[in-house]
Amino acid sequence: MVKIYKRATSAELSRIATLGGPLVISNLAVISMGVADTIVAGRAGDVDLAGLALGSSIWAVCAVTLIGLLAAVSPLVAHLRGARNEAGAAQELKQSLWIALAGGLTVLAALLSAPWWSGWIDTEAPVRQVMLDYLQALATCALPFALGIALRGYCEGMAQVRAVMRIYLAAALLNIPLDVIMVFGWGPIPAMGGAGCGWATSLVNWAVALALFWHARHEPTYRHLDLRLALPRPRWETLRRQMAIGLPICIGSGSEVTFFASLTLLLAPYGATIVAAHQIAMNIGSIFYLVALALAQALSIRVAQLLGQGRPRRARFSSKVGVASGLLYACGTGLLLITLRQAFASVYTSDSEIIAVAANLLLLCAAFQLVDVAQAMAWGALRGYKDTRIPMYLQIFSYWGIGLTSAYWLGENLWGVYGYWVGICIGLGVASILLGIRLWRISRRAIDYPGGFQLSAKETQP
Repeated sequence: MVKIYKRATSAELSRIATLGGPLVISNLAVISMGVADTIVAGRAGDVDLAGLALGSSIWAVCAVTLIGLLAAVSPLVAHLRGARNEAGAAQELKQSLWIALAGGLTVLAALLSAPWWSGWIDTEAPVRQVMLDYLQALATCALPFALGIALRGYCEGMAQVRAVMRIYLAAALLNIPLDVIMVFGWGPIPAMGGAGCGWATSLVNWAVALALFWHARHEPTYRHLDLRLALPRPRWETLRRQMAIGLPICIGSGSEVTFFASLTLLLAPYGATIVAAHQIAMNIGSIFYLVALALAQALSIRVAQLLGQGRPRRARFSSKVGVASGLLYACGTGLLLITLRQAFASVYTSDSEIIAVAANLLLLCAAFQLVDVAQAMAWGALRGYKDTRIPMYLQIFSYWGIGLTSAYWLGENLWGVYGYWVGICIGLGVASILLGIRLWRISRRAIDYPGGFQLSAKETQP
């Protein structure tokens, strides 16, 4: 018989909600920028929307790569804060700036070279041109984006999530007029079409990085930080530890986003209508997913804090509560997607053909919400345990070995775009099962280890 500890469950839900609430708003603010981009580009025309869809899929790979490389900052800082080692937490951020610099420069080079490698994407010439202009604009914000991710991770690890929320809310509001101005033109600024969304996003990322830097320098809570413009001397042991945790996260999350991005590219030959409908459905689904992702981030911080305090049993209990609450959330959002799928699609475009396809895709989106949220919550808890290497392998196997293979076969041989989406459900379902099993074993091992939890060196090396 399953025991339900009402008071403890309520306490953990309250802690996760306190951390997760502002993170939910922050993530919704981030995704609202993508929603605004899609809506504004859709009003500019199908070609602009399709070009944006391809460009944003590629940018998503770059963005998630940087987020993954720097993902170790938040749980490491949270763990040190739980152990009341705030000076050590400050050092984690300062060293992470080296990773941000290297990652930002790599993404910058990749985006600037887009005219060279984009030729293999099979799509119409006008759509490709919009995509290229969009990516060239985003190249200008690769470095500030990476810096902002590092600063955000530190703030969240220190539980200063409300400040992050306010900054990203302001950024989302700023993005709307910038989108309209850059896409349709205003005064001396020419109309840039879908590529204008890239310039709007670049300006917003610069503003976010500057705001987070100012906050980190002036917030009294960060009294041990003493953040400066100059980079500190690198500490290779710290950098190796961050990369040992962050690189598997980067590869794991990158495998998921490239899984979705590859589907967009594989659908490119189907024409602008199918690509636009696919982009709309993915965009709507991502709104609900980012709420779950924020809860997963909160769960990661909570688990790391509890382990830093030497409370592995409570960390295991918190993990169970977090995954269960995520599943309940997914059931609710699935019903909402089924009920309002036509209305959601109509917000993005007035084209009846695109709306019809997007509404059908949202039925499948409702199905994969359940397994997607489950794997996100399990993965978030595992990050709190600093367990990232094995989950990385599980994700790659699920997304690419199972998901993409089944999506391609079902799409090309049976159901077209709908077959691709069934493949998404299969891949995410396998990931949720495997990551859930891994979380169960790791959380039990944390309790069984005398004196606390320690992964073996083999499990932490990327």
